[in-house]
Amino acid sequence: MKRNPTPTGEPTELLSRALDQLRRTLRSLADEMRPIGPGWAVRTRSLPRVWTLNQLLICEPVSFADAVALADRHQVDLGYRHVVVEAEPTSRQLQGSFAAAGWNVDCEVLMALTGKSHREVDTRAVIELSEAQMLELMRRWTIEDHPNIGAGLEELEEYSRREGRLWNEQCLGILDVDGAPVAITKLRSDGSTAWVEDVYTVPEARGRGYARALVTHATELARSAERDLIFIVADDNDWPKHLYADIGFRPIGTTRTFHRDLA
Repeated sequence: MKRNPTPTGEPTELLSRALDQLRRTLRSLADEMRPIGPGWAVRTRSLPRVWTLNQLLICEPVSFADAVALADRHQVDLGYRHVVVEAEPTSRQLQGSFAAAGWNVDCEVLMALTGKSHREVDTRAVIELSEAQMLELMRRWTIEDHPNIGAGLEELEEYSRREGRLWNEQCLGILDVDGAPVAITKLRSDGSTAWVEDVYTVPEARGRGYARALVTHATELARSAERDLIFIVADDNDWPKHLYADIGFRPIGTTRTFHRDLA
């Protein structure tokens, strides 16, 4: 009997499964992931500029003062503080205090594929990219978002390599008429779960439906492989979450990231 390609569990169950996959990435790639009471201290001294691998991950209720004290203790040698809070309503309650103290606050919504696309999508232009093509686009995306990244660019590229190899990810892309990659997304699979990651189109190729085609194709691949949970993580304050909703993804939960540069 084939698995149902559409998740049937409650949102809390689907959220738990999705968060577990994200934590498994940390456990596999970080140099160290130690329990610290309300969560874990994640450290990777070999890649100190990669925030994701040098974070305080909070999974239980905690006060603002305690969260900051834990970050100061476990990130004392870093030039920043980086705290990710999974626990709700804790993360929602903390955002005001972090923002008032000068931290950057980002909210991400986890979305599970529970329906079908609202329109027919032509995915014939989607191909599988090489690792070199993937890194070319990831490099451009990083510089676009962080023009002063400097030496951190090489560390982020190494992180992308390690993630891709860990999950044997498929890098899906679209080429321009000259054969250069202009859009990308990644499909990662593990057991009954798949997730779509890193959706990006270069500025000069936007507005042509490439992101829709890539995400749609990724979901088709995951469904054909009988994954019963397919999820994606989106910025809650940006437009792509509406695109994902149009493709069939629905919110199952949120996490918040609090970041502060000390220099």
